[in-house]
Amino acid sequence: MIMLRRAFLTQASLSAVALTTGCGRPSPSVPGEGVPLVDAHCHVFNASDLPTTRFLRQVVFEDFPKQSVARILAVRDPDVTDEFIALLLKLLGTGSAPTADEEIAFLDTGRNGKAASLTVDKARAAAVEDTSQHLLELDRKRRRIVTMTAPGDLATRSSISEEKFLNYMLGDPIKTLRANEPLTIGEARGASQRAFLRQDPVGRYLNWFSLFRLYRYVLVDRLVADSKAQDFNPVLLTPALVDYDEWLYEDVDFSPLPRQMVVMDRISQRMAKAKSGPVVHGYMGFDPLREVAFRKGKSSISSLATAYSALMKHGFVGIKLYPPMGFRPTGNQPPYPERTVKSLGFDPSEELDAALRDLYKLCVDVDAPILAHGYSSNGSGPDYAKRGDPAYWIPVFKEFPKLRVCIAHFGRFSARSAGREGMLLPDGSWEWRLGEFIKENPGRNVVADISYFSEVLSAGSKERDFLAKSFNKWLEKFDSGCDHIVYGSDWIMLGKEAGYSHYIESVNAFLRTDCGLSDDTCDKIFRRNALRFLPLERGSLGRERLLAYYRTNGLDEGRLPFASSRLVARLFGR
Repeated sequence: MIMLRRAFLTQASLSAVALTTGCGRPSPSVPGEGVPLVDAHCHVFNASDLPTTRFLRQVVFEDFPKQSVARILAVRDPDVTDEFIALLLKLLGTGSAPTADEEIAFLDTGRNGKAASLTVDKARAAAVEDTSQHLLELDRKRRRIVTMTAPGDLATRSSISEEKFLNYMLGDPIKTLRANEPLTIGEARGASQRAFLRQDPVGRYLNWFSLFRLYRYVLVDRLVADSKAQDFNPVLLTPALVDYDEWLYEDVDFSPLPRQMVVMDRISQRMAKAKSGPVVHGYMGFDPLREVAFRKGKSSISSLATAYSALMKHGFVGIKLYPPMGFRPTGNQPPYPERTVKSLGFDPSEELDAALRDLYKLCVDVDAPILAHGYSSNGSGPDYAKRGDPAYWIPVFKEFPKLRVCIAHFGRFSARSAGREGMLLPDGSWEWRLGEFIKENPGRNVVADISYFSEVLSAGSKERDFLAKSFNKWLEKFDSGCDHIVYGSDWIMLGKEAGYSHYIESVNAFLRTDCGLSDDTCDKIFRRNALRFLPLERGSLGRERLLAYYRTNGLDEGRLPFASSRLVARLFGR
């Protein structure tokens, strides 16, 4: 996940080049040809899987609602932005989404499904209705306060902000809300429907949040449908689970991670049993702080044991790490959240390193890749976002030469790597630091993905020009064969962006037209590099591990995609 805190890109029409690429002979990377696709970085979690309150405030809006929310939502009044946060939390509140156990029961039996979570339209309709009810509640509360206020007294700050928000949502600054004129259900529903139809960030966020109320398997189906609508044919999806609880100090009570693991197992079996379409094998979230807390008797769940179970019994392809929560891949050091240190009773730096080292050893032993957030964003505390810097991964790569790692969100060239703060971009960037390692170690299973590459949705920008030149320079300097770049969408997080419905087409246009990459190179990025990294090479330990899962569950082994070996690829270009 990335860029939740960024201002939305200026709304612009989709670049014409995104719709006109592919002139001449048929190409494996041209829309319209059913391009095979591996989405190597996506998410299908819903609201019950996340510590929503603190994630929204600390990560999405950086705990500074008046500054950051106003910037993201383009709402000038801080009172309105605070009330908008309250609405978003209401939409993601308890009971809005099926829990892990509810989805497991529904997938097992097909009975007692949650109607509002079965389709995108139904989830949106339920969110529209909940929003209208929220407006009615605010109006009743506002009128009670006004009625109880003595003549001449100033209304409370909360009643002022609620009135501002009501007028904002009603969209009629001329209308005066009076205590003796209650908001009608028709007015509330009309205001709610108009808000969801807005084409600005407010409307996009409302519609995006309604997606978090769906069953996880429905989110998988939606991602598949959205890919096919752009004439790409997904053959494999690898959704990543996340574990933020310990860092955000808010437990996910309704769908704890071990139960999310079982849901993803059911979804993997469901997709493998289908006669066509992609198969699904997830990344299990791993939090070293949870493992430290478990080892010290402060948590009932071991991250390492859960990771082992996911990889060996539940069909997971690999492990997801999220350093911006507050840890480095190695060499951890303070500061940490004060409440974390107080709860543990000690500085956890050495223990974090030990837990991560045990994870790396496990991943090497069972040939499981690691997907790591790799952009300077979404930190849970001050400067925590910088802890995903590839500079901190290089010692890990050296200690564990067989470890497979994907550094996510490659391609922006805007974050300066540790020790290179004074260097010009792109040479001082995270991408350059990673590229130097790849050039020195071309045979290593270290890759980068271009997930949530929302910049390609901005037409004709100077930034796009800079990105294309930097991307080409990086390939020429560090990875001339383009063997270390893979595609990912970062769905469901990407779903709030304007132009999302043309995202894959836009990435394709950027690669082929802006960067001038060949058909073969684009096929590597969209498919072959990921299949080799994951690993799905015939005879690899990682593939055999997944095939054992297929045999145990009576699944068709032929449904699992495969990659050609490196030798075959070098000889025949496959």
